[in-house]
Amino acid sequence: MAEGGGRGSEDLGARWSNYPKRWGCGYPNQFMSRDGGGSRAAAGPSAPEEVEEVEETGLEPFFFDEAAALADYAAAEGERKRKEEEEREAAREKEILHQRWRAHMSALDAIRGYNHKLKCPTFTRFYFTDLSTFDLDEESPLGPMRYTDAAIEVDATACCRQGEKRFLPCDSVNVLSFKVTSLNGDFPINVYGTVLARDSLDLKCVYLFRCDRNNCQLLNSQDDLLLLTGPKRGLALIDAVYFEMDLKIKDDQGQNDKQLSKGFLTLEGPPRSLWDKMKVESDSLDTELGTVELMFAVVNRAVEATISIEVIQGEFYGNITACTTSIQKSIVLHDSKLAGAMTYNGTVAIQLQLLRHVVAVSLKEKLEVTAQTAGGESKSTIEFTPRASSGDEGCITCGPIVMLVKVRWSIIKRQALG
Repeated sequence: MAEGGGRGSEDLGARWSNYPKRWGCGYPNQFMSRDGGGSRAAAGPSAPEEVEEVEETGLEPFFFDEAAALADYAAAEGERKRKEEEEREAAREKEILHQRWRAHMSALDAIRGYNHKLKCPTFTRFYFTDLSTFDLDEESPLGPMRYTDAAIEVDATACCRQGEKRFLPCDSVNVLSFKVTSLNGDFPINVYGTVLARDSLDLKCVYLFRCDRNNCQLLNSQDDLLLLTGPKRGLALIDAVYFEMDLKIKDDQGQNDKQLSKGFLTLEGPPRSLWDKMKVESDSLDTELGTVELMFAVVNRAVEATISIEVIQGEFYGNITACTTSIQKSIVLHDSKLAGAMTYNGTVAIQLQLLRHVVAVSLKEKLEVTAQTAGGESKSTIEFTPRASSGDEGCITCGPIVMLVKVRWSIIKRQALG
C-alpha cells in the first residue's frame, strides 16, 4: 500500500505539475502539494478524476486585480465628493439669491409711496434694476468731453464717421426748466433737495438741482424757476431717461419741513427719435402739496456742446443763454445776479461762472449763445455749427464788452459705432 500510494502520488504529482502551465495559473492546488504529499493523495484514484472534472468544465480561475479595484474606488469616491460639492454650491447660490431677493424687496418697500395723480400706491424712486446691488444714491462718474479728442467727423448726411465706420449719434434731451406750478399753500417758500436724471449710460445720478437745507432757494411765486445747475454731461436718450425728484419746503419756524415733491418721471426714447421736428414738451408730478412741472426738448442725432466763456474786455453784468435753432426756449448759462459782475483786469481773461455748461445740439441744427446786459441795453448772439469732436471759439460783443465763447464738441455714446 505504501508503494502503491507512493507511485500514485508520483503520477498524480506529475500530472498536477503541468496544471499551472496548461491553465495559466501560478497558484498551487489547495488540495495537493506538488511533491505528492497530503491526505488527498492517499485517497488513490479519486484525485485524478477530480482533475479531469475541472478540465472538462472549461471554467477559468478567478483573478483579483487590486490596482484596478483601488482605481475604481478612488473614481467612485471622487464622483461622490464632486456631487456633494455641487449640492453644497447649489445650496449656497440658492441662499445668496434668497438674500438678494430679500434685500431687493426691502429696498422696494423703502421707496414705496403714493401717486396723487394716479391715486394709487407707486414707487418714488427708480426701481427698474436689482436694488440688492444697485446704489440709488451713487453719482455718475462720467463727465463731459469724453470724446472731444477722438478723430470723429460729420459727413454731409449728418452722420458721424470714424475712419471707415459710419454711425448715427444717439438722441439726447435738454432740460429747459423745472417749477412748482401749483401749491396747496402760500408763496413764498424755501425749497431744498434734489432733482436728478438717470440715462442709459450707467443709470446713476446726474444732478440737475441740488441744494441742502442751509442753502435753500426762495420761490416767490409759481412763475419762479428752480436754478438748474446740470446736467454735467450730455444725457443719452436710448431706451429712456428717468427724472427723479425729492424736494422739501423748509419750515423757518422750526424743524417741521414738508415734502413738496417725491417721485420720478419717465421719458421714453422711441418714437420721438423718428420725429422730423423737435418740440418743447412737459411732464408733471402731482403731490399732496401741489404739482411740479418739468419742461424739456428731445434732441435727435445729438452731440454734446460744453461751453466756457471768458471776459476779455470791459465789465459784464447781465445774463447769457443758449438754445438751438429749432428750440428757441433758452437755457440759462450765466446770471450775474447770482455770480456778480465780472471785469477784465487787463492781464488775464476772467472766466465767467456758469450755472450750466452742457447743451445737447442736433447735427442738423446750430447752437446759439446769446449775451444780454442788465436792463437789455445791449444784446448779441453767436452761432456754432456742431461737430462730433474737436472745438470752436468766437467772440461775442455787447457794446464795449467783449467775451470769448469756447465750445468743445463730443459725441455722447461711442458704443453707437458700427
